[in-house]
Amino acid sequence: MFDLQLAQSIGINDWSRVKFASDRLPRASSLTDLRATFNLYVIRRTTGIFYDIGVGIMPAPRNGFSDPATQATVTSGIPYYTKEIIEENGSESASAHFKMTFGFFSKFSITDKFSMSPSLGAGLMTTFVPACEAVLKEHNSNMQYIARYHWFGQDEYGYSYKASLGYLAFRLRFAYHIMPKSNLLFGIEYTLFPVRAEFSESYTNYFNHNLTKTINHAGNRLNMLGISLGVTFNA
Repeated sequence: MFDLQLAQSIGINDWSRVKFASDRLPRASSLTDLRATFNLYVIRRTTGIFYDIGVGIMPAPRNGFSDPATQATVTSGIPYYTKEIIEENGSESASAHFKMTFGFFSKFSITDKFSMSPSLGAGLMTTFVPACEAVLKEHNSNMQYIARYHWFGQDEYGYSYKASLGYLAFRLRFAYHIMPKSNLLFGIEYTLFPVRAEFSESYTNYFNHNLTKTINHAGNRLNMLGISLGVTFNA
């Protein structure tokens, strides 16, 4: 059995309580999925396994190139301005994310033409990872610092502009039989990203290269609610 589905989800919360960290990541307010699902019954057409692959589209970050001096000022309480950008990898456009999910489903017939299928799966989604490194200068002072910001537990020694995020997917799908080998689908779903969206900031004295401060923020576990529409093609 093969499905094509279009799903729309919204984030219940944001990536992080730190505004700078969330502002540079794709906005969790919306996720549009186009996916193909392969279903295989293993117990008398009542229980089976599924595998889906697809692409998700998320809106552009709120501010993909937000000023790092603002975050340093919030952290320290000392006003800074950005003197030089050493490294910058931001985004001001929507982004595509590869997704794949594997799990189990059951089917319950309600009428001859109407059925319900709950499912539970685990999956991976790729996401864009920003980068920011800058020289910051204190207002009314000669003090300067190299500020480095990292997302999803990455650092300058093992950095990548992509990350793979695991998630759990709980779905409830309703099917209405319209043709001998086709069903219309409607579903509701909940997606949880168990790993927190980690964010770290570090500040190094520009003149003697001594590390003066490192702060790690755990971030949030992203939660999303969604609905889906689709069609099934039976073999």
